[in-house]
Amino acid sequence: MTYAPRKWPLIYLTFWLLAGMLCVPFHASAAVAGPAAANDGDLDYWQALTHTHYIQEGSKGPIVYDFYDPNCPYCHEIYTWLQNPIRSKQIRVRFITVGFLRPSSAGKAAAILAAKNPLAALKLNENKFSTKNGPEGGIAPAPAAVQHKMREALNFNASLLVNKEAEVLGFPGASVPFLVYRQDGKICYILGLPNNKQWSEIIHAQ
Repeated sequence: MTYAPRKWPLIYLTFWLLAGMLCVPFHASAAVAGPAAANDGDLDYWQALTHTHYIQEGSKGPIVYDFYDPNCPYCHEIYTWLQNPIRSKQIRVRFITVGFLRPSSAGKAAAILAAKNPLAALKLNENKFSTKNGPEGGIAPAPAAVQHKMREALNFNASLLVNKEAEVLGFPGASVPFLVYRQDGKICYILGLPNNKQWSEIIHAQ
């Protein structure tokens, strides 16, 4: 299947730029692969990702980590495209929730992580995703007490995103979507939406 990224209105990107956050669109994304063989830093990072508060979808296949914000339209697009390889048991995706793009992001992220069934909450957010009044995930933000309870978990998730983007990409701040996977003995990183070649690598990750 050929990947055809959706072109979202410029006003959405302008909003995030003004807010000091960037959700990187389609082929403006950056992909950075590790060295010929993963070094200790890459392997340590891969191991650290197992300690994030992730939500796994899929039961077979290689693992792909996906940092996402509940209100990010590009994260939503990646989620949609990942469903077929997940259903066909080609990959397992571990969604790592962060919340910073919009005022409601932290509340929605907390609601997803604190749910009795976080995967069902994630699916609710994505299945009801809307762009009518700006990009907005479909789940309601959690109450303030729940947000406070989940703050440490969300901060830990965000720290692994920010630190790696600064190290690998020289990117000052947090940006989503951010994908991490293994291919041919390398740890690979993609900031933004993958292109066709990168999608193929993700689906056939090792």
